[in-house]
Amino acid sequence: MKKLLALTLAVLLTGALLAGCGSSDSSSAAESSKSESKTESPSGDSKAPESSSAAESETESKEDSQPGEVRYPAADAPFDPASGMTENMLARSVHYEGDTSRLKAKLTQLYDADFEGQTNIVFLGDSITAGSGAKNARNAFWSRISEWLDDTVESLCICRNAGIGATDSYLGVHRVDKDVLSLEPDIIFIEFINDRDDSFYKASMESLIRKCLAAPKNPAVVLVEMTLKGGGNCQNAHTAAAEAYGVPVLSYHDAAAPEVEAGNFSFDAISDDGTHPNDIGHGWVADIIKYFLEKVRTEAGQGEVTAFDPSTPSVTGDKYANAGIYDKDSTEVTASPDENFTLETTPWNFKKGWATDNGGSITFEAEFRNFGLLYYKTTDGKTGIATIEIDGEKVGYVDGNFPNGWGDYPASEEVYTSDEAKKHTVTITVRDGDKKHFEILSLLMS
Repeated sequence: MKKLLALTLAVLLTGALLAGCGSSDSSSAAESSKSESKTESPSGDSKAPESSSAAESETESKEDSQPGEVRYPAADAPFDPASGMTENMLARSVHYEGDTSRLKAKLTQLYDADFEGQTNIVFLGDSITAGSGAKNARNAFWSRISEWLDDTVESLCICRNAGIGATDSYLGVHRVDKDVLSLEPDIIFIEFINDRDDSFYKASMESLIRKCLAAPKNPAVVLVEMTLKGGGNCQNAHTAAAEAYGVPVLSYHDAAAPEVEAGNFSFDAISDDGTHPNDIGHGWVADIIKYFLEKVRTEAGQGEVTAFDPSTPSVTGDKYANAGIYDKDSTEVTASPDENFTLETTPWNFKKGWATDNGGSITFEAEFRNFGLLYYKTTDGKTGIATIEIDGEKVGYVDGNFPNGWGDYPASEEVYTSDEAKKHTVTITVRDGDKKHFEILSLLMS
């Protein structure tokens, strides 16, 4: 009966507008629920954590490591990534365990056959979360987690995907209320490889974490850190934000990078484009999450859900505490477009913006402290540059032209920041020239 109810509740949430992180692939970000149907595991879908095979050459004892030694070293001989992750890789993937009391309580609820409620799990992120790199939607890591929970939990569980390609935590903190918190989540997984490892994204991630922790159902929050070919990642900034609140950080980078550096396999074996995990890689991300959930679930105690104290000091000033995303439907914004800025915007999930094919300008009145723009970058050579004025003073410009790029995508950019929230007049004007198309998808304000 619960399976049928879950299927009835399942609805489309949101999708990958385009695959991000430098790929032209696209992938749907949909919702998964407890379902009778199953998919056979592809060659890259490694086993559940309790049955993951360690490489035969891996002999290091986790408990017997001596001072100065690597606790969970890479295997001492090459192995086939399709055979699954080693035990040391899974152990390394827990970059920061943090405070698991909320997560423990939510998992206890999930595995309680007498629990009559519904547990909501939401995955927030970019194209990797949306499923890019996987051969089909069911091979995406979030879908594998949903199917695994379907097989193991005792109560109703609904998983939803809020991944949008080519996006970052700056856009994430602005859209989280609409795309995630409105779904009343109990557990939230956050992944953004598109961030930089710097103070800007430490601030956006911290405000995002605070927003999530303060949500009405007191959700457990877990960060998932990915890696690029060559080892590029943003987990230092993200971890600095997470540690302030005891939010766990899981790291695909920590699991995979030492093995690649040791020559045990090529990064190309787990990613076809150097950014997005392939089926093997998505299977590994799923196994990392399963490993941690099982680790927390089987620990002693019931866990505890306590409300987030909003007076908790912020390490970055909680710059985006009141961040939101605004379009034509938002009463907080007064828009005055000229005769050119009257077209519908293109992306299916950002249809309520303002667009022009013939240049022109549009003026907004709104109250904010910080202002950013979500706009459409295109590869067709028709989109131009827009200048931005606030209260009559030019503060910057954004370029919607993406020549020879991997695809069209929604770009977000902060253009104004201050210490005081007050009412402002914003004028956005398309520069004169042969490129007269421009799409403002949403305003990002806090």
